[in-house]
Amino acid sequence: MRGLRRIGRHKVENAFSKRGVIDGALALADWLNPVISDPAAPLKTQSFFDSFQPSLMPRSSLHQGMAAGLSVLAAELVGGAVDTAIRTFVPSSASYASRMGARVAVTAAGWGLTQIPIREEEATSVATVRTIGRLAMAGGVGGMIYESGVALRHRYPSSNAIRPMAVGVGGFAGGMLYSERLLDRRTGLVKPWSDDDKPAKIAGSFGIALGVTTVGRAVGKGFIASRNASMDFFGPDPLRRSIGRVVNVALWGAGAAALYSAGVGYIARSNEKIEPAYSNPPESPYVSGGPTSRSPFEELGLQGRRYVTDVMTPEVIEETLGEPAVAHPVRAYVGYNSEPLFSTGRSEMALEELDRLGAFDRKYLLLFSPTGTGWVDQTMIECAEIFARGDIATCCIQYGRSPSFLAVQKVALGQQQFRQLLWGVTQRLAERAPEDRPKVLVFGESLGAWSSSDVVMHRGIEGFDHYGIDRALWFGLPGLAKWSKNGMRDGSSELVPPGTVAAFDRYEQLAELSDEEIDRLRAVILDHDNDPIAQVSFRLAVKQPRWLDPDTPKGRNVPESMIWIPLLTFIQVAVDAMNAMRVVPGEFKSFGHDYRGDTARFVHTAYRFDPVSEEQMLAVDAKLKQLELERGERIAAAKHPDAETGRTAGPKYIRDRWPEGSSDDEESAGDAVNLALDPYGSRLN
Repeated sequence: MRGLRRIGRHKVENAFSKRGVIDGALALADWLNPVISDPAAPLKTQSFFDSFQPSLMPRSSLHQGMAAGLSVLAAELVGGAVDTAIRTFVPSSASYASRMGARVAVTAAGWGLTQIPIREEEATSVATVRTIGRLAMAGGVGGMIYESGVALRHRYPSSNAIRPMAVGVGGFAGGMLYSERLLDRRTGLVKPWSDDDKPAKIAGSFGIALGVTTVGRAVGKGFIASRNASMDFFGPDPLRRSIGRVVNVALWGAGAAALYSAGVGYIARSNEKIEPAYSNPPESPYVSGGPTSRSPFEELGLQGRRYVTDVMTPEVIEETLGEPAVAHPVRAYVGYNSEPLFSTGRSEMALEELDRLGAFDRKYLLLFSPTGTGWVDQTMIECAEIFARGDIATCCIQYGRSPSFLAVQKVALGQQQFRQLLWGVTQRLAERAPEDRPKVLVFGESLGAWSSSDVVMHRGIEGFDHYGIDRALWFGLPGLAKWSKNGMRDGSSELVPPGTVAAFDRYEQLAELSDEEIDRLRAVILDHDNDPIAQVSFRLAVKQPRWLDPDTPKGRNVPESMIWIPLLTFIQVAVDAMNAMRVVPGEFKSFGHDYRGDTARFVHTAYRFDPVSEEQMLAVDAKLKQLELERGERIAAAKHPDAETGRTAGPKYIRDRWPEGSSDDEESAGDAVNLALDPYGSRLN
């Protein structure tokens, strides 16, 4: 009897073991099945395929995987929301006819919303309602496909795991093969940065996408779990449960803010880093950090120290243009760490710098706002200094210490500082006779264009006159900037008189204007058609932009087959923004967010500098490339501490070498006298 019992027990264990294997195989088959793994599966599969559609920038496996993963998560949210709404009225236990009827009803309602007429310059809110309808349609159709697949499985059940596995694995493999074809097509349609590009591969892209979706789902599940725990803690009645929800959101928000601050703080340490080639204060009396400056070299930051060290000289100007320079360029820079540590203090310091360096005696005064890290477009500044024959002063105030995508919240600070600087300059120039005032020029690139343009956002061209701005030039004005949002970028605002503002993709478009039309321009905006930073906007999620209108030709380097898809186009362009600029020193391009290939001609024409010949223009372009190559070599040398840099290497971080004291007033006065006696202190003869 014991033997029989033992045999019977083994049979039961084997049966359970086999059942477990079968259940595991069926679970894997369901996970792989691109149609019936869950109600949102058809929509997620289509979104995964759509992530391989042509867009603005070439992609590596990392960027393609991020686009695919985020697209799947967006589809999961949409499909899940539609399914949750349907399950509220029609539970999963209802009949097949009831479930399908509910999904048909949602699809029909969504179709009705999509029939709202499309009008030119319509409000984003109207486009949002239409897009909600389109998303409801997509969720409804996807749900119908899911319900049909589940019904077929129940009608024709499988006695083992072979058929479900074959269907699941076959569907997954077919989807991967199709995705690879889409990826190859995309690679052929999107212009690469160079022949050395490493295009995305399907295996790597899928791996990254899987990681992105896994993390996204884990965060979502964690949020829901903490929300439920918070609601249970506060109590069962509706008011207490609402309080629990609010508390949960607040805790997650605080955690995200703390994590963000810690990350930005860690990255911002690079602002204090000392590079061997930029470790010694400049000896020139015409730059911040020099002998006549009140802006300490130690406080200029990484980018500021580069800016005041790699200066243009009259000798280089004469060598490039083949004619004498008029004066020595002035460069003023105030770092983020400069004391006092508030915007008004930095602005006042910048104004004092301009006074001490003799900036108001130059013919041109170029005020500009940097990017998030404090980066200055040296090529643009050098270009302006050459065309001005040195008779120009430039000034910049740093407002952040992190990459631009992490410094968006600093735009308001940058705007505030720039407004204070402009107003201070206006007040000082008002004390001079009109003929003794320099022409005030404004420049900004990327986030710097955003912060500097926002100063005159509410006044338009009238603001130019209020602040005494003669002309402005902005490169890569972000689509998130207010000038882009309200139409001022394109000159379609009541605040912008016709002909005073214009946006261009390339110089040939500007050159088509007559001299009178160019003279009338107060603001010139250079935004490449395929610059994702200039095109990205939250409106892309719900509203088709004009540059993707299927009835109009696409812009330069924008794939003709690129289409607008709700939510997904925003994800596509946002991911492209991460790869919008790939800089190789000395290789100037007019592509994406790289504006170096356009810089010389746009600077000369937009600011209406004195005429130059075509030979001189080519010489300027060649000199700019040479200077950037030399600068790139010096910066690269910082990564090799043992390399010969020609300068004394100091401690790694600025905080390790704070000066024990500052020069006294007598020394400062003596420096000022020396500046007055220096032949470069005034215009050169």
